[in-house]
Amino acid sequence: DLLPKGGISPYLASSMQKHLSLCFTLLTAVLVVGCAVKDPKDPRFVVAEGKGIKITRAQLDGEVDRALLNFNLARDKVPAAQFNSLEMNILNQMINRQVALAEARKSPLTNAAVLAKEQLERMKKNFPDAKAFEEQLAKAKTTEQAMVQEIEQKLEVDHLMRQRVEPSLKAPSDEDVQKFYSENPKLWQRNETVQAQHVLVKVDASADAATKAAKKKTAEAALARVNKGEAFEKVAQEVSDDPGSKARGGELPPFSKGQMTPNFEKVAFSTAPGKTSKVFETPFGFHFLKVKAKEAAKNLKLEDVKNEIMSHLKRLKQGEATRLLLEDLRKEAAVKILLPPPPAPAPVTATTPPVSAPPVPPSAPAPAKK
Repeated sequence: DLLPKGGISPYLASSMQKHLSLCFTLLTAVLVVGCAVKDPKDPRFVVAEGKGIKITRAQLDGEVDRALLNFNLARDKVPAAQFNSLEMNILNQMINRQVALAEARKSPLTNAAVLAKEQLERMKKNFPDAKAFEEQLAKAKTTEQAMVQEIEQKLEVDHLMRQRVEPSLKAPSDEDVQKFYSENPKLWQRNETVQAQHVLVKVDASADAATKAAKKKTAEAALARVNKGEAFEKVAQEVSDDPGSKARGGELPPFSKGQMTPNFEKVAFSTAPGKTSKVFETPFGFHFLKVKAKEAAKNLKLEDVKNEIMSHLKRLKQGEATRLLLEDLRKEAAVKILLPPPPAPAPVTATTPPVSAPPVPPSAPAPAKK
């Protein structure tokens, strides 16, 4: 009798179990594929992938939000074209960081964790107290642990670049320097500059005539003190309302034409070195100034800027070598960007006037006008 009484043969039972297991595996695979996230806005959507690389929409959004925070911008205030460009740039930076980090860890920087913690401790000393540091972390939407990890990864990638990029770099030749100098004459032009110190008695734009008259008398009284022999620095520290120069005795960084308000510029450039002006008015209030020195317009000579040019050319070579290394690493990782391309802009019609490109957020504040 091939069948045991009241049951199934062990052979048949084993065969059925394997069959059911295979069916279950296939069903699971079908369900996973069928449930794959396809909405690019879903936090789980994979925006880029490769060997050992997987970046989700949530991760990309986090990095984009951090960048916008640094620019003090809100998502809904950034034009679509500019936002799409920013998003793609950040995604490429994330990919580059991941492929470089993977390569760096093949020859790891053994003390990276220790160095990262030491660097963070040095950063903390730039804050008045622990509370101020915690507030900055909260503002940046990060944690101390995440910050240490980020510093550690940067140290590892920097170590990779020192190993793979710097040894291949050759110092720019004298011919390279001369060529760059000759091809960029406008870079070496320097306009006439003035070095001055000033006192500002601030007047609000809404001030009435009586208030303005009183403020002018305050400025004239301060000028009288200087004319009688008191040190300009002392008077500026006691009277001036300009927070940027008050502590330095009213001293301003050297400036050229076009950097200050028109009347301030007019007085500064018409006052002789060593002389003090009369009280004059600008949209900020009443001023008087003393010109410490003037420097005529000139063209910088090659010997004056040779080291600067060499550093610039070296950075260019380093940037190109880094780009080529990252390009190779991305190919090895078979990186694919899965983020859908942005929609094409609407065609310009008679009722749709062309719109100029929005300005890029500045990397540093523009000089304030006095």
